[in-house]
Amino acid sequence: MVMEQKEKPIDNFKSAIIACLFAGTGPLSPQGELIQDLAKFYPVDAVIAINQLLAETLIRKEGNGDISLTPKGYRIIQFYGNYHEYLHALKKQRIDKEKEKQLDSKVKKSTIFSNYLNATSAICSIVGFIAGILSADQIKRILAWLLSTA
Repeated sequence: MVMEQKEKPIDNFKSAIIACLFAGTGPLSPQGELIQDLAKFYPVDAVIAINQLLAETLIRKEGNGDISLTPKGYRIIQFYGNYHEYLHALKKQRIDKEKEKQLDSKVKKSTIFSNYLNATSAICSIVGFIAGILSADQIKRILAWLLSTA
């Protein structure tokens, strides 16, 4: 069961920055009016949010200190539509990978158990075959005696 996670204010702020950059406003100054106005709506530190976006390689710093979207940032917004959908997709990928690992682990365990059962069955068959061969003469004598007295 996947629980919905509440949107974090910093993610909302990062989404707003990316949306502004994607809308074609051009490079933005981290200390500029637009970023400062956005920061008023979200209880987060703009520098931290920008540094996180830089670390995620969704934005880059220009030579003059302004920020702009990277090609990866453009692709993500074009593909997912917004930053929140991108985060949701990343979370879903992590969950899917974890489920796949668990499934692989279960398959390996059941395969090992099946191999043990097959080996045990083969050993029992061999032992039964050998016991049958060794006791064949005695069984014939017992059957002959039972049939002769009947």
